[in-house]
Amino acid sequence: MIQAILFAAALQTAPAPAPPPAIDCADADHSAFNFWIGDWDVSATGTETVVARSVISSTAGGCAIEEDYRQTVGPGGVATTYHGVSFSAFDARRGGVWRQFYMDSGGSVTVFEGGLRGDAMVLEAPGRGGGVQRMTVSPQADGSVRQRGESTTDGGASWTPGYDFTYRRR
Repeated sequence: MIQAILFAAALQTAPAPAPPPAIDCADADHSAFNFWIGDWDVSATGTETVVARSVISSTAGGCAIEEDYRQTVGPGGVATTYHGVSFSAFDARRGGVWRQFYMDSGGSVTVFEGGLRGDAMVLEAPGRGGGVQRMTVSPQADGSVRQRGESTTDGGASWTPGYDFTYRRR
């Protein structure tokens, strides 16, 4: 009983923990990927055929970007139902890098890391067999955004092209 009274007294006299400091995610580092925010029709670069829709929005009080990617046309024009979701954020605590957590309807999960190179967001992730996957997302002069994927298995001496999409506002 005495222990309970002492514990209750300690709770009453202990100061409340301070709330975490507010972060202003409107700075240049946190908003570097905002050019990708929008409701987009996605086509293979160089074509007008829409193969997917991607809705990319600001979330977590402007501190992160959420992507909802739904592809209905696959390679060769074959119907598909591919769905991918990603969350991207600037991570000041890990050396000031951008990180993206991507997962898809095939059960794949990929964690990318990188940052701005010029006007483009360049993110890399470990690939199969010790290789590296690279995703480059870059704003275009006409207001569209181009997203390219490529991979390397030789430490970056050569890169193999993967996908190449152009995002146009709906």
